[in-house]
Amino acid sequence: MRIKELALTRYRNISELTLTASPKCNVIYGDNAQGKTNIIEAVWLFTGNKSFRGAHEREMIQFDAPSAELTLVFEDSVREQTARLLLGGKDKKKAFLNGVPLEGASGFAGEFSCVVFSPAHLSLVRDGPGARRRLMDTALCQLNRRYREYLSQYEKVLAQRNALLKDAARFPDLRDTLDVWDTQMAKLGTILTIYRQDYARRLSEAAGEFYEGFSRKDEEVLTALYRSTAFEEPVEQYTDEAIGRYYQAVKASCEQDFRLGFTTVGVHRDDLVLCLNGREVKTYGSQGQQRSTVLALKLGEAHILKNVTGEYPVMLLDDVMSELDAARQDYILNHVQEFQVFLTCCDPANALRLKEGTVFHISGGKLLEQKEL
Repeated sequence: MRIKELALTRYRNISELTLTASPKCNVIYGDNAQGKTNIIEAVWLFTGNKSFRGAHEREMIQFDAPSAELTLVFEDSVREQTARLLLGGKDKKKAFLNGVPLEGASGFAGEFSCVVFSPAHLSLVRDGPGARRRLMDTALCQLNRRYREYLSQYEKVLAQRNALLKDAARFPDLRDTLDVWDTQMAKLGTILTIYRQDYARRLSEAAGEFYEGFSRKDEEVLTALYRSTAFEEPVEQYTDEAIGRYYQAVKASCEQDFRLGFTTVGVHRDDLVLCLNGREVKTYGSQGQQRSTVLALKLGEAHILKNVTGEYPVMLLDDVMSELDAARQDYILNHVQEFQVFLTCCDPANALRLKEGTVFHISGGKLLEQKEL
């Protein structure tokens, strides 16, 4: 997977900008708050996922502008494609691939893939389970369009069930309708659990190898284990028996759910448990071990994408070099050389160790200089 050109119009602080990308390394440098991360965020939107910064659509449109337009020209091993995304305007968000309108930006899933690593990800280990669920969901949505559909359906069912749980305090007769949502939750939750458990196994293996690579002397073993709230044992196949087990777990929590007003069991409460030598990194890991764990997870995510799709995803490294010591910097630079990389930083000196690529100087949302290495 290679980006050839990115064009942005009225996007955040960028009035108009076009980057012609190197197939190797693209270093985007400048002072803070000049637009470097905006470029990385714009590329990420073409995966079909939401902003990794948690931004709403209005926040991504230039102040006082009615809309923003993003265009990405990219190629894989088969062909070149052009993706276009419109934000705001009369018709809200619109997405096009090779001139053909899509139902939404999610239609880009499976067409363009990349992995983003930002300073926010360095707290992934310390944050609650939601951050680790998002890690899996984001990766799986790029790997499998059906997963995105199942997840969207599950979220709608969950919202309906939670609404019923809240309303049941005033309207007790609603309790009798809960089974409709429990049955749907069990079917969708079982499918999502199987997908996530399989991904967790792959990630454990891939991330474990990378962690070993930069902590060999410490003889530490990194593992990732999917912890389900509905299943005590891993689910191997989608069967009526598995659905029944999920259904019973949800039913067992009904009274508690009615008291609390929300659903306490299901894939929306599950976790990815990260351990070093069997001890949870979140509780027992040092700051260095936690950073190494996140680095290994993101490299593992990239290589799983490559192994499954046959294409190297684009690597987006947003201002992370300053957060890593020299040894980890060298390791990550050595292991992304087969990928096309977009790397943002204030000082490009360290990134230039990649030696081959293009350097872009960004200031005030404008491209001041472009230089080939």
